[in-house]
Amino acid sequence: MPAFALKGAVVDYPQLADRAAALVRAGLPVVLELHTFGPRDLQQDRARATCLANLDRLRAEYGPLVLTVHVPLQEVGRVTRLDFDADQVLDAIAFARDAGAKDVVVHRYWGLVYGDAPQRASRAEASDGFNATIARLARQADPIRLLVENVGHYALLPRDRASFLAGPLDHFFPWEIAAFRTFLDRERIANVTPFVDVAHATLSANLFNWRRTYPAETRDDVRFSAILDEDLERADRLHPFDFVDPKMPWLHVSDSRFYPEPALAPAEIPLDALTSEGLELGAGNLPWADLPRHVGETAVLVLEVDPSVGESHQANGAQHRSLQALQRQFQASR
Repeated sequence: MPAFALKGAVVDYPQLADRAAALVRAGLPVVLELHTFGPRDLQQDRARATCLANLDRLRAEYGPLVLTVHVPLQEVGRVTRLDFDADQVLDAIAFARDAGAKDVVVHRYWGLVYGDAPQRASRAEASDGFNATIARLARQADPIRLLVENVGHYALLPRDRASFLAGPLDHFFPWEIAAFRTFLDRERIANVTPFVDVAHATLSANLFNWRRTYPAETRDDVRFSAILDEDLERADRLHPFDFVDPKMPWLHVSDSRFYPEPALAPAEIPLDALTSEGLELGAGNLPWADLPRHVGETAVLVLEVDPSVGESHQANGAQHRSLQALQRQFQASR
């Protein structure tokens, strides 16, 4: 049976306490993925000290914690200038050591651009650059494990059709995951492993399927730039759960809006096919009863769910209800 975890901002003690209490009520150990902001916490001495004090307080109240640190979201100005912001990963690794966390979540990206700006690197160049960087970071992180996450379509607020980052490594298709594992094995890197955010995989699957269905209409659309002809030769269609496999020790789980039949819709991809993530389980349309057969017995499933209307990040009932719903699905599959 997989384990379960919740996510909360480490700088906000009420969020952490809300997640810990929900896990205890569910009869589960307190396993948390710590959301970080960078300039608002890890990069400020006083705020960083507050984060560590919050974890000490949480341990005093709830006992042992199993912690993972999520690297802060990328700063647009830096990652559209740099190929990859390794410094923020190093900051997160240093914080993980001080916090007693065993894992750090890292996004897989390279050479991002804003909106319809020209791409800065090819897929091959980006893969080589990311792989070399993650190998160096792995040596510096050891024994902390780096969990490498797919990005999907990188929508930015206000989540319209023009506000997004794009790069050649956006989608981490199943064949790219296999190639990345081959690289890790060849280089004997034992403390790095890929994993999938299911909602991000939904956005990638939507884009892939639209590109396959409407090749002429999507050929010059920058939103589809990370889907190459060689990708289209690999599959006729993708489902979000095609990205998930039993080797993955970690999974981000939230509902989203999957469009299984683009041919039944207009050629212009709907906005929610590019932006729906973080939904409470049941608020989207992913078939959760099918997920257990894709997941390994020792995986940790992290509920990464935004509050519903009338809720807050400090009282996130949507995340609690999604945890319960996911538990029921896995119990029913046994």
